[in-house]
Amino acid sequence: MNKKKIYIVLFFLIIPFSLLYPLESGVTKEDIITIGMDDGNAKITLLQGEAYLTRKGITKDDSLKIHDLLQQGDKIQTSGNSRIEILLPDNSYIRFGENTQFILESASLNSRKKIRDISVKMFFGRVWAKASKLFAGKGRFAISTRTAVAGVRGTVYRMNVNEDNSAVVKVYYGEVLVSSSTEKSTKQESGPHSIQGPKPVSGPHPIPGPHAVSLKEWTHIVRSMQQIIIKPDGTASKPFQFSPEADEDEWVQWNKRRDEKIKEVDE
Repeated sequence: MNKKKIYIVLFFLIIPFSLLYPLESGVTKEDIITIGMDDGNAKITLLQGEAYLTRKGITKDDSLKIHDLLQQGDKIQTSGNSRIEILLPDNSYIRFGENTQFILESASLNSRKKIRDISVKMFFGRVWAKASKLFAGKGRFAISTRTAVAGVRGTVYRMNVNEDNSAVVKVYYGEVLVSSSTEKSTKQESGPHSIQGPKPVSGPHPIPGPHAVSLKEWTHIVRSMQQIIIKPDGTASKPFQFSPEADEDEWVQWNKRRDEKIKEVDE
């Protein structure tokens, strides 16, 4: 085969691949941030019972299946007697119990810098989190409610969220930084009673004495085998020890068994 024929063959071999896999100048594979489950790095790894997905652009709720991929902004609801486990891009696991509703606000990983951005918004129900130690202290791993935010490093903890906005956070390993959420005050500022411009000032009037504040700013570090209780008004107790024996219900035992299986696979 002469050189001219070789060049023609190479031309038709290279062009199709360049069209299928275009590369921008200066961009490497390690620089790409995987958001949501586009590369299959975060997916449903276990599903018992039924769970339903609400996604932007979908006209009706869709039933989820094991191995389904999720996206940023997906809203999920589990039915009675249902449980779901999700593997996140940083190799963390989160599990949700029956009658639970939450939004996957973000699930991204910068693989080059090894920085994660994991955020789950809980409306009500139960969640168990086993955060990967690989990215401990790098980026964000947070589960929030309407009144509180629980941010972690490498740790194992769970949260129960009630429909009245009360919640309890229990830590089994590591530390969790639990703080008040500003969502309530933000909504008030943008609601119908927000300030819309100059208003008339009334004359002198008596100043009321001290009174309870519905939502105080607070931050607590909850350590291993401690719990914290958040009340419906957004105030919280100080962290205190809980009894491992009294805590051992079927939900806790099931999650511990799942964690052990994950540990065996990782090792």
